[in-house]
Amino acid sequence: MSTNIIIANKKACWGLNRSRVRRAEAFLNKHKFAFTSFTTDYPGHAREIAAKATIQKVDTIVVLGGDGTLNEVINGVLSAGCQQIPRIGIIPSGSSNDFSKSLGLPQQLHKACRKIINGKTKYVDIAKAGEYYFCMASSVGLFAAVCAKSYRMKGLNGSLRYIAAALCVIRKISSGWEMNIKADGRIFRGTYGVLLVSNTSRYGGLTFIPEARPDDGLLDCLLIEMPGKMEALGLIPLVLRKKLSHHDKVTCFQAKSISVSLNPSAPLSNDGEVYPNLFSSVDYKILPQKLQIIC
Repeated sequence: MSTNIIIANKKACWGLNRSRVRRAEAFLNKHKFAFTSFTTDYPGHAREIAAKATIQKVDTIVVLGGDGTLNEVINGVLSAGCQQIPRIGIIPSGSSNDFSKSLGLPQQLHKACRKIINGKTKYVDIAKAGEYYFCMASSVGLFAAVCAKSYRMKGLNGSLRYIAAALCVIRKISSGWEMNIKADGRIFRGTYGVLLVSNTSRYGGLTFIPEARPDDGLLDCLLIEMPGKMEALGLIPLVLRKKLSHHDKVTCFQAKSISVSLNPSAPLSNDGEVYPNLFSSVDYKILPQKLQIIC
């Protein structure tokens, strides 16, 4: 295996990524960037490839896909249990590309490839929800339900897909979840619709926490009291204006570790990936300066 590998998801962005993969690989070859390329064939495949590559001590893993592929790669790299961790390059090729946008990485193909070739890096934090790693955000409650719905909405990208899914979920909104949250000694108890635990400013194609930084060693959290349908609709324009924290039902806080128990059990989503089972409790923690990102 080469010291550099590409993990490409040709099905990213609703299957429109095939041409982008070909062009990126041709550009890297032209500029003498040596690599071995792997294509994902099924859910979880990127994680398997990344874990094997980490064990074999590759220097660089370039992710040529969206945030979901990146999430799989990070889980593969960090779950391999190796002291030496490959640096991660990103050629954004998904429908939202929130992590790369939060880092200010170029979205244009050739500019992103030049970043990979130049090889300059910075360290960023990675977060963990239970046994799962995430680089952007994790949510329990309504936001996770919105993520699940958004995957079934073909043909829409970025914020439009997330807003359309949110409107569908709001139509069926009912009761929330009784949550007991401990965050670095602080305690929150009540009936909530959303807990968003974020490492970056963007999530679901939208900016939820503009102040969040992926290198400050802290989790940035949004806690939303269970809204009615009209209140929930009123939250959408606040998100679009990057002022969700101004609503009187929204509480913002930072912490290094968070423990939440939920009744009833709730769906969990990490970086937009929704897990099939429900969760009655989740423990979060931040892993400061855990990963080298080419930027």
